[in-house]
Amino acid sequence: MKTILELVTEIVSAHASNTTMTTDQLVQELQTVHAALKNLESGQAVEVAAHQVAEEPKAPALTIKQAFKKDEVICMVCGKGGFKTLKKHLATSHELTPGQYRKQFGIKSTQKLAARSFSESRRKAAEERGMTDILAKARETRMANLKANKPAAAKTAKTARTAKASTAGTAKAKK
Repeated sequence: MKTILELVTEIVSAHASNTTMTTDQLVQELQTVHAALKNLESGQAVEVAAHQVAEEPKAPALTIKQAFKKDEVICMVCGKGGFKTLKKHLATSHELTPGQYRKQFGIKSTQKLAARSFSESRRKAAEERGMTDILAKARETRMANLKANKPAAAKTAKTARTAKASTAGTAKAKK
């Protein structure tokens, strides 16, 4: 059987691996867990502080600038880092969409949820494959189609109004 000290070490290290803690908070956590385990061992009731039972959501420990680094992205929910992108982590660990994550932490919609180096390498790979030329050509085609359809749509609507008016005029003449 493990000693109380070994149990305290395991519990606090597991908690500290998922939560950003200052040295003072770590020491406080060690003392709290040790006291609780001592009380359990002696058969006494364990008192839980009110702030431990219902913790209010805290402000993120990281700023947006700290979370989105060149080579990694750090999750502002749990503090885990080393990600190239956050989308999969948010979905699997926190059941959040990128939109919900952005809203929760006030992140602009233009901010990518990926490391800058990852985005740059993807962009370079796309350029090497000629994807930028294909994208530019597709945009030009789309804009040309939109411009061509806009006047046609306006003419169609105008023609429909004229036909409707002439039909209404013919109906009045028949009465």
